[in-house]
Amino acid sequence: MINRITQAFSNDSPEDGDERLPIDGLSGEETQHALDYLNLLGKETTTENIEWAAYQLQADDVDLATPMETMKERGELDKRLIAPRVVHDYPEFQIRDDRISQILTVTSFPRKVGLGWLVPLTLADVDLRLSLHVRPRAAKDVRRQLQKRYTQAVTSVAVKQKRGRTDTYQDELERQDLERLLQNTIRGTTKLYDVSIYLELVADTQDELDEMLDRVEAILAEQDVDLSPVKHQQLDAMGSVAPLATDTINNTHPIQLEALGTFFNLVEPSIYDPEGVLFGFDDTKRPVILDRYALSGHSMAISGKTGSGKSYFRKMEIYRRLLGDPNVQCILFDPAGDDYPRFAQSLGGEVIRFGGNYTVNPLDISPPAEAEYEGGEDTYALTIRSVIEMLNTHLEQRDGMSAGEEGILIQAAHYAYLSKGIILGEFDTYGNESPVIDDLIRGVNVIAAGGIEAATDAGVIDDEEVEHFRALGVFGDELDDESDSSAAAKGVPFSDTIVSPTEHHVALATSLQPKFESFKPGGINHNLNGQTNLDLSSRLVVMDMSSFADTGEMPLILHAMLSWAYLEAKRSPYKVDVTFDEAHYLLGRPAARDLINLYIRHARHYEAGLTLMSQTAHEFVRTPERREVYENCDVKCLFYAESVSEETAEYYGLSADEIRFIQTAARGQDSDYSECLLATSVHGRRRLEIRSGPFEHTVLDDALDPWDWLAGVEGVDLVEGEGHARNVELHEDLDMTDLPHVMNRDMDLQMAMEADFDDGLSVEIDEPSIDASDVDPDAPAGSSENGNTPEEA
Repeated sequence: MINRITQAFSNDSPEDGDERLPIDGLSGEETQHALDYLNLLGKETTTENIEWAAYQLQADDVDLATPMETMKERGELDKRLIAPRVVHDYPEFQIRDDRISQILTVTSFPRKVGLGWLVPLTLADVDLRLSLHVRPRAAKDVRRQLQKRYTQAVTSVAVKQKRGRTDTYQDELERQDLERLLQNTIRGTTKLYDVSIYLELVADTQDELDEMLDRVEAILAEQDVDLSPVKHQQLDAMGSVAPLATDTINNTHPIQLEALGTFFNLVEPSIYDPEGVLFGFDDTKRPVILDRYALSGHSMAISGKTGSGKSYFRKMEIYRRLLGDPNVQCILFDPAGDDYPRFAQSLGGEVIRFGGNYTVNPLDISPPAEAEYEGGEDTYALTIRSVIEMLNTHLEQRDGMSAGEEGILIQAAHYAYLSKGIILGEFDTYGNESPVIDDLIRGVNVIAAGGIEAATDAGVIDDEEVEHFRALGVFGDELDDESDSSAAAKGVPFSDTIVSPTEHHVALATSLQPKFESFKPGGINHNLNGQTNLDLSSRLVVMDMSSFADTGEMPLILHAMLSWAYLEAKRSPYKVDVTFDEAHYLLGRPAARDLINLYIRHARHYEAGLTLMSQTAHEFVRTPERREVYENCDVKCLFYAESVSEETAEYYGLSADEIRFIQTAARGQDSDYSECLLATSVHGRRRLEIRSGPFEHTVLDDALDPWDWLAGVEGVDLVEGEGHARNVELHEDLDMTDLPHVMNRDMDLQMAMEADFDDGLSVEIDEPSIDASDVDPDAPAGSSENGNTPEEA
């Protein structure tokens, strides 16, 4: 070929040895083509050149892959690239390029198969290649064969019955199946196919291959499917596994059309929970509708770099859940105060800018819930530990806390609870008014003063408080016969550290006293010193913590908020969905992790859920203690990250393709959608494409106003600067069904109870019911007439 091209573009005349066609044997048309060819090449039209040109034009056409490479040459090169360098063939396996593979075939199928019966095989953690060969049978031949088999089955049953045998059950089932299949075939409602299935397992070692085979056999055994290696034909079987549409083994089984439809396991089963919300769309563009509250645990972990779309996704899920479930309340803690306040205001929710007159009491205690009681968990001990860990967080920035100081604080905490009549182990006393930080500080001051007696003389505590302790029997004094206190009857011992502290104890307590200045009025942490006064009157509440962003107190504040959220979830008749952004503040604290795990473990008993958000998944898996929290979250979302740590890849067993997906996932700030890797305890892992509708986007994007969008669609004028429709009563056609009613949770709860009354749902509400006449139908979405505004709370 190259020689011909060289000769064609050469200026020299053809050599005498070149092949030619005699000019006398050429037709007029062939001669003309030869002349044109010579003119094109710029050669003389001599007899020799005409004969040479005629020969060149009659040469066989050669298909070219490139100007310098024929298709045949490319094919040989491709074969060398694809084919293994070395192949060792054994009776039941083969070794190709230092990797061992085994080809197996299905030898028998169950009588019936269900939808998705091959899904466990597809999701198995093995290197497996599945090949199916399907060939339809001629309808005429099928009817003839079925008629013959049916006759044989009827005869077999009749013979056995005539002989008095009772082992006819299997034969009778076969006869019924054949009769049904024959009738459907004659009617044309079904068809039969010859189907063969081959599996190839590939491993690095024989032991790994054996482990894979055991897992695959166990999975198929649950479906009553038998599997066998292709013996002495492993090389031949490669033709059945390779994508060549050739079945070199021809181990076929007759399969009915309806059953064959369950074989095509090309996609994972869809995720559809009837009470769920739309999370997004999977790789095949099917909607993923997931209900967190249908899983064993209701909690979720979300990770992703800033701008990856994780906050947008969280707002979208909350919005859709509020639309679909009137019995859910969402509480979000926003440390930066820049992601969620605008979202809550768009929906008429409540934004609490923590600080000012708002107070959360970290010493709040409540009797153990049934689940806690059954698990042997005492909320008193849990609260004490949580408070001490919170104070440890506080003191880390003030020279830390020694073991001796921790002991002083524990005794001061016991003092605080006893001052309110709350006694360890007596659950009925846990309903008393909880102590506050001032009570704990007073306990420290008592120790610093030299004990109860010295503190009384110094005016640290009054005689009334001393008598209160004496009535409880904490001093071991003889009690009056008239006392009916069960605690007093037994006597509640006080630690010697409180009653008569040593000089060392006094010195430790004295060193602690100045470290509590920030909890006093005017101090940065004074919002943690007092009874909790948060009155949540909305189904969507955002806690704006931005006032603490630059103070270094964020871990302390969030720890207190976590404790409060847990108590709120226990008390609330709602499904409470609590979200903590920047969860790394909590994950680094042992007591906070314990409280998170307690929350997650018991969440299903309260119909509560916890959502933790952080910049990277590595924050959740880098230590065993953090990993325990992560594993307790049944839903995990991994958004875009520049890098994936080895610990994260190992935890999930991520493939190179999945790691690449996370590192290149679409981000909301760069496109009109975002992507994440969704992992659940039930459905495995899915790649998710997250999109919102045009109206949803105006609700979720802080830069947009949903009222502007509604006005543009419906042609309604807006009051300039207010963002609300003018003369709304004149525009009754304004469709506001997409705006969830989040303003008054008591009204919503009452409506939910009425809707579920027939199902036996009974929830007791302590607050008075709200009459319809009390609600202003013309009030704008931002109105707070049915609840306290942050300034009024």
